[in-house]
Amino acid sequence: MQEEVLEILVVDDQEENLEEMQELLEELGRTVRCVSSGTQALEVMATGKIGLALLDVQMPGMDGFEVARRMRADPNSRFTPIIFVSGMRQTEAVLNQGYSAGAVDFMTKPVNPTMLLHKARILLEHDHYRRSLLRTSEQLERERSFNASILDNTAEGILVVDSDGLIRFANPAITRMLGCAGDELQGTELQAWIETPHEESWQTSLWLDHLQRGENLRLHDANLRSRDGQIIPVALSCSPLPDGQQAMTVLALDMSAVRELHRKLEVMTITDPLTGLLNRRGFMQALEAAISRNQRTGRLGALLFLDLDGFKQINDKFGHDRGDEALRWVSVQLHACLRPYDRLARIGGDEFTVIIEGVDSREDVAAVAEKLVKQVAADQDSFLLGASIGIACLPESGSSVEEIMRAADSAMYEAKHRGKGQYRFHKPGA
Repeated sequence: MQEEVLEILVVDDQEENLEEMQELLEELGRTVRCVSSGTQALEVMATGKIGLALLDVQMPGMDGFEVARRMRADPNSRFTPIIFVSGMRQTEAVLNQGYSAGAVDFMTKPVNPTMLLHKARILLEHDHYRRSLLRTSEQLERERSFNASILDNTAEGILVVDSDGLIRFANPAITRMLGCAGDELQGTELQAWIETPHEESWQTSLWLDHLQRGENLRLHDANLRSRDGQIIPVALSCSPLPDGQQAMTVLALDMSAVRELHRKLEVMTITDPLTGLLNRRGFMQALEAAISRNQRTGRLGALLFLDLDGFKQINDKFGHDRGDEALRWVSVQLHACLRPYDRLARIGGDEFTVIIEGVDSREDVAAVAEKLVKQVAADQDSFLLGASIGIACLPESGSSVEEIMRAADSAMYEAKHRGKGQYRFHKPGA
């Protein structure tokens, strides 16, 4: 947008003086507005388009001193430069009165044209710079307010941390995230609020290392610790400030909802939707973990592979809805026989598995298997079902998921072959 060229105002009650001044001042390439009274002068000044005012002092009605005082009281003309052009003798009293009213200079009639043009040009340039500076200041203030609004209203937490690891700035979002009040975070140590990654010392921390090397740092699986000790999953992005400021910004994005969604999705991928038990994938993960623990502790563990007897007849006679009802009922019965930390899974069709850890003997495992067989067959009025169970012990039946699964499956088929409704242990080497 093109910058507005300000005008020159001349105020004098003598028409010939106005004509002479207009002709002279037009050499400056500005519009010259001429009025003959103080009242007219104030009306023109109210437009805000005047960059320099030349005032006669002795005028009827309202003299130049009063015009100047009123100009200084008006925000539109408070800083407009004023030159008094008068035939009065410039006594100390007159000068004091004029400067007190707001004049920047006095000139005596008849004026020296060269001197007047020089002073007018200088004052117009000064006023131009003043207005430019004012516009720049207003623009900077708007930008500062805009930036402050962004910092105050952004959903992400923002910190500024100095090279000593102390927080120098915290926006409202991070304050709310950590459960703090006002400027409570300022002056505290960044590490006091970070749960993971855990750093013993700021001087050896990855934060200071990246700051000193001028490199960005991004952590997608970090955790903050709130004022009351709650753990807040976040993604952190840290960037050194430029120009040797020896500080960095830390942007914290709350990942609670995202990680909870991931957790739910992970649960869905390892959960049987019909029974709510572990599915085959979840069971395989649990068995692999059990084998690893067994290898570390050496304590006896076992896999029980359970296949329902009579389930096919329920599906064929009553349909799949009744079959699904039977599977849900069986899952409840089996779960009731187990300890809270035993792992029960439905790995497909009418096949269930149980992982038992930390038992003292095979007799303890056998007792669990016997209880499961009896529990499935306990309510023949609801479902005519039985259970055949194969048992593979850790570590004697194998050291891998595949070996343990084959062993338990083999033992289960032996149990069915022996007449169903019973359990059999896998015999290594058989």
